[in-house]
Amino acid sequence: MTRNNGRWERGVKGLLISMMAMMCAACGEPEQGVPEMNEQERQTVEAYTETLAPVCMGRFQVDMPSQLKPSFSSLTVNSAEISARRISRTMFERFIEKRQRELENHAVDERDAPFLKNIIRHDNTVIFDRNRSNGTYDFSRTLEGYRFVGLTMFSIKLDAIDLSDEKNSKHRAYLESDKSERLKQVEYLLRHLHPRKAGEMPEGPGLCFENGFLAGGADQAIPGAAVPTRKETVAMIFADRAHRDVNIHININSTVTTENTLLDRMGEAESAMQAKGDDNFSVLRRGEVGLTNIAQAEEWLGTVTTDADIRGNYFTLEANSERGTTREPRISMTFQNGDYGLNEDDRPKLDKASLTDAEAVGLWDAITRTFKPRPGAF
Repeated sequence: MTRNNGRWERGVKGLLISMMAMMCAACGEPEQGVPEMNEQERQTVEAYTETLAPVCMGRFQVDMPSQLKPSFSSLTVNSAEISARRISRTMFERFIEKRQRELENHAVDERDAPFLKNIIRHDNTVIFDRNRSNGTYDFSRTLEGYRFVGLTMFSIKLDAIDLSDEKNSKHRAYLESDKSERLKQVEYLLRHLHPRKAGEMPEGPGLCFENGFLAGGADQAIPGAAVPTRKETVAMIFADRAHRDVNIHININSTVTTENTLLDRMGEAESAMQAKGDDNFSVLRRGEVGLTNIAQAEEWLGTVTTDADIRGNYFTLEANSERGTTREPRISMTFQNGDYGLNEDDRPKLDKASLTDAEAVGLWDAITRTFKPRPGAF
């Protein structure tokens, strides 16, 4: 299921802020180490690992247990938000008709009417040129593109500026029209999107996301984009079907770099404050991680009091922290055990985390150590 990318960013930002606060408040706590598994814990981890299978994410792949299913997915390429869902042609046609009516009937100030400026149709592709919102001048546009292929509807949203109308001429002193270029970008991206079944591993260069694949090399420019280099962000959350408080978040971002590494920041946080606060805080493990064909990776594994007010786990891994290029994007993985996170809607109150510390670490290791570039993806 694809959700709003803003919700992802707000949720993850809030999670990281709260976890950093807990870590800072508990600095100085001894590193307790990872407990050894007993037989029951070993069986629990084996139940996960026996179903491991490769999953394609962006230009990378990771082995994921079948019990962990995608609950969130997003792809952004040079500011264009891209998604895909599987529907029939009839459903696609109904969707387009309904969306057109919604945009035509959208409330808007008379000065900025109509809200829907233009419709571009070609074969199985429809692009709506509309006002960005009813609270902005109508030179602020959103190009909303749709394409139907292989029982899949692809969607793209990209903002643009159109100052062609003389009523907006005064804004030309500080803004430039770019709608024609952004339209080229939307059309290009729609042409290069292809359906992808769950578990399917493409062979050529390009980006995987839920239900789709965007073909194109890492160094291949996108016509009409604001900058010649590719700016790619892929985010996914996988949640345990039976235990929704067990989930892993993966974010691959070529647009973000940090001035230091994960362990640098954890060290600064832990040394900045005196030990106090969270009685459940401890460090299970911290250090460098060896990942296939990824030059720099570090992890931090701890126990905390979660937002569900129970003892649970928060693990994080970060790679390419100071790089942030399309070929070496910043990679962030976070794991929660004992917290619904973005999956908290209509969930029963938790009495305890679903996994023990040893089980959580065993599952974390089984997943994260398989993360690597997909052959031929770049």
